[in-house]
Amino acid sequence: MNPSPSLLGQYAPPSAVAGCPRLLAHQASDLFALWQAWEEECGARRDVPYWAIVWPAARVLSQYLFANPTLVQGRSVLDCGCGGGVTAIAAIANGARRAAGCDLDLTAVGIAQLNAAVNGVSIDFEHRDVVECCAAQRFDLILVADLFYQKEFSVSLLAALAAAQAQGAEILIADSGRPFLPKEGLREIHAQAVTTSFDIEGCRSRTVRLFRLP
Repeated sequence: MNPSPSLLGQYAPPSAVAGCPRLLAHQASDLFALWQAWEEECGARRDVPYWAIVWPAARVLSQYLFANPTLVQGRSVLDCGCGGGVTAIAAIANGARRAAGCDLDLTAVGIAQLNAAVNGVSIDFEHRDVVECCAAQRFDLILVADLFYQKEFSVSLLAALAAAQAQGAEILIADSGRPFLPKEGLREIHAQAVTTSFDIEGCRSRTVRLFRLP
């Protein structure tokens, strides 16, 4: 059960994304209050609503697209592991011919669709495994933000990205220090420090680095 519009309006209303005032997304000022209210509304346990946060890598990657719109103009773009869909929205806002997103969290996909509507754009969001999504169809550009959390998944994801690159896709990875980012085979193109929530991240700032597959 997705959160109701009234619950979203109270705990995670649309607001400007930090560093990207032209982008709006449903965001919670208190993630844990939203989580508790959602479980009370459903009468059941729910996964942590990570879709109510625009994570550091997604923020910086979105800013980078606004600063470098030629990266997406006229191209087909996949937001891989889209969460609330902010980077896909940034892509279409900067002239992408088509933008799509995929995530295994069904509620996140629903929130991403709401975020697209709030921004007045049309994006294809799918409830799908990101590795399968990379392989399912060709894109000109694949965006990856803060996905390298688990070892086995990271290996599979990197292999899928390499295969997509071999078929002509450009790969852009944003990472804020997640544990299983590959140590080799990436070319850093940008770095930026951003503030973070101590309650969520356990620190007050992180450095987000953007990479290309060479």
